[in-house]
Amino acid sequence: MNDKARSAVVITGVSSGIGASIAKHLINEGYTVFGSVRKLADAEPLQQSHPEAFNVMLFDVRDRDSIQTAAESVRKTLSQNNQRVVALINNAGLAKVGPMECLDDQEFEDTVAINLFGTRNVTNAFLPFLRPQPEVSKSAGIIINISSLSGIINTPMNGAYCISKHAMESMGEIYRRELYSSGIDVCSIRSGPIQSQIWSKNIDGNTNYSDASYSLMSANAQDIIKDASKNAMPASVMANLVLDVIERRKCKVAYAIGEGSLGARILSSIVPARLADRLIVRRLLKPR
Repeated sequence: MNDKARSAVVITGVSSGIGASIAKHLINEGYTVFGSVRKLADAEPLQQSHPEAFNVMLFDVRDRDSIQTAAESVRKTLSQNNQRVVALINNAGLAKVGPMECLDDQEFEDTVAINLFGTRNVTNAFLPFLRPQPEVSKSAGIIINISSLSGIINTPMNGAYCISKHAMESMGEIYRRELYSSGIDVCSIRSGPIQSQIWSKNIDGNTNYSDASYSLMSANAQDIIKDASKNAMPASVMANLVLDVIERRKCKVAYAIGEGSLGARILSSIVPARLADRLIVRRLLKPR
């Protein structure tokens, strides 16, 4: 059995978009994939196209008990096939658009719970699989967090998502330092717009807020989302990068890809905060 045949990857959120693309690409490259969905029907395309290499995990990343049940099932399968997990890819995510003052409390909490707490839940459940397995391999695995440029720059009308991704970035760095001696690496991929349903669900959403500045901001934010969707990179770009990260002997701690990646890095690290405020808000308050 070759190295790839012994290698498995755990991915959350494979029902569509980025997660599905990553899963298909890794399977085509010879890896076994354990992918999570919240509904069994969402796994049918991957199960039908890759019945031997794809293994479905049924859980919501907020449900620790279901995650543990899935982890035990993965453990049994790995043992039976003499395989190991070489990578955990935290991809499941949620985005809700709206001003912090008006965003529905439950939507805000769900965004943070899925993007942040869910990432921690899954990471802790599958960490044991990433440690060196003497009977299979002495190498440790890697954790890849599918983050966003919103994890390094804060934009109005996108607060819940920005907050959750900033926290994910911080958490990933802490894990990387805590796991340093174990050999497990942690990498963040900060992407600009990628073809996915996560943002399209927010197009033509609520723009009627009591404060006129919110209404204008929201309408312009909708236009920005629409434009970004038109120019979004195909999910295959992310899939190719993930494969490259897994197969590198040493990867970067973070990758920024896609439209706006350079601008986001400049605004977040070089441009003075007050100037960044003016530049960002000016665009969102542009007269229609």
